[in-house]
Amino acid sequence: MIELSDKNKLDSRLENLSSNFPLIINLSNQKGGVGKSTLAYNIADGFRTLGFKVQLLDMDIQNSCTSLNTLRENPFINIETIDTKTTLIEIMNSSIEDSSEVLIIDSDRCSSTLSNLAIIGSDINLTPINDRVTELLSVVDRYNQLLDEIEMSTTKDISSYVILNRVHLFAKHFEHIEEMIMDSSKMKILRTIIRDRSIYNESLIDGRTVFEASELNGHRDAVSEILSLCYELIDIHIKKRG
Repeated sequence: MIELSDKNKLDSRLENLSSNFPLIINLSNQKGGVGKSTLAYNIADGFRTLGFKVQLLDMDIQNSCTSLNTLRENPFINIETIDTKTTLIEIMNSSIEDSSEVLIIDSDRCSSTLSNLAIIGSDINLTPINDRVTELLSVVDRYNQLLDEIEMSTTKDISSYVILNRVHLFAKHFEHIEEMIMDSSKMKILRTIIRDRSIYNESLIDGRTVFEASELNGHRDAVSEILSLCYELIDIHIKKRG
């Protein structure tokens, strides 16, 4: 686990990242109920905590992030609901001109024109799944096929990074998952694992992220998980930019 106080690791990443902005991260899955919006909401605050200027685009059909923001005593000012291609393209293009922004996109279920555009326009596509075999089969087969179809419509290589999300606290062995993902030409599995901690739901009651819920059980571990994911995404981005 990576701690916020681990300043040496933070400084080295920030130094490398400074010339590699913007970073556009799109969260997508072809099914609902995988914790995508909760993860997007917390990742955005993870990057804010690290000192980045962050914008969160809410394209989820339920507008979950936007709804959570209305519960806050002091709402975030950088969460925007997106429902047209024109608006999405304008924001992604403007982020390219901003040398200090991380753009997080909470996409709708895959296969819509809007979500496909987000997949194409992002630096990193992130696919949250749990460790259930049925869900894994769905992602590896159907999602891999979808990514192939999207790639045929563009000159860009299309791929996605799988993040194990809402995994049981005591689950340890994921060899079967790694093998299934390795068989895919379009997906890779991340090292970071987000566990099924009650704080992820309890903090949302009043629109808070795990970073703001220090009184709740599991706060330290949840913060460490989200920061570990942020660091891993930064590392991937730096390597892709070369």
